[in-house]
Amino acid sequence: MVSLILTELVLRLVFGFCDAPLYVSDPDFEYVYAPNQNCYRFRNVVKTNVFSMRSEAVNATDTTVVLLVGDSVVNGGNLANHDDLASTILEKQLSAHYRQPVRVLNITAGSWGPDNVFAFLKKKGFFGADLVCLVTSSHDAHDNINHGEVVGIDPNYPRENHKIALQELWERYNWMFFPIIEGFKEKWFPSPPSADAPQRSGVIQKTGEVFNVGFQQLADTTRAMQIPFVIYLHPETSEIKQNKYDEQGLKIVAFAQSNNVPLINELNLKPGLELYRDLDTIHYNEQGQLFMVRQLFPIFKQHLDRYFHAHTHRTQPTVGAL
Repeated sequence: MVSLILTELVLRLVFGFCDAPLYVSDPDFEYVYAPNQNCYRFRNVVKTNVFSMRSEAVNATDTTVVLLVGDSVVNGGNLANHDDLASTILEKQLSAHYRQPVRVLNITAGSWGPDNVFAFLKKKGFFGADLVCLVTSSHDAHDNINHGEVVGIDPNYPRENHKIALQELWERYNWMFFPIIEGFKEKWFPSPPSADAPQRSGVIQKTGEVFNVGFQQLADTTRAMQIPFVIYLHPETSEIKQNKYDEQGLKIVAFAQSNNVPLINELNLKPGLELYRDLDTIHYNEQGQLFMVRQLFPIFKQHLDRYFHAHTHRTQPTVGAL
């Protein structure tokens, strides 16, 4: 009994069991982190603001705003600490450089496609954005929204927390004790890609038949609103090994070229496999987040220099308007 109590306390106090970041469903963009959370999970702090962003609170005084949007690559999940996120670091660096607040808002969720991102922005607004940067990967070309219910069903998207840490350990992480069972589950009941656990399947595959409409929606809407829009194409580890994007990645490159959207080709920047989490095909570790910061800072600075030089700020739609 004493050992069980000690194990329960260690799981809670050291590893943050029973304090997983929770999700909420949405009829337009499927799901997102629940708002206003401050969780301690796997020795990492996971914060969300009232708009479910992995960012500090949005304020009425925010006059210079960058939207960093995408999926779990930027979101980081439970295995990324709030202060180690590229969005957090970029916000601090840009604010220090310009000697005034510059917001870099993290609008993301695990396994979101560009159409999820656009649906969120259409519903919540563009938050006075002066620049939008979409971080995407090859599989997003066909990661089409399907409105399948995952919150409270898939263990990577919990609706509520367990009350007993030992129960959570067994229900969510029994694969650590029974690899054969987990292999069977992954083969016949695959889960959506999540930043909360290593990807063990090798190459991420999506089943959408058409090119994700969110790319065009974001390009057309930002152009109409006169907001600069850039795409950052992040490779999977298999693409790094082959030194080329797969067929879906090339479709994203072709889309950017045909729509005159600036595209940052990360493969050309020679990322190393040491930037990825162990046994993971897609997600950055802490060094990977810093690598992305080094690539994005000069791009963001280039656009913001023009903004500050103009000494004006466009009137943007209020929350919920387009």
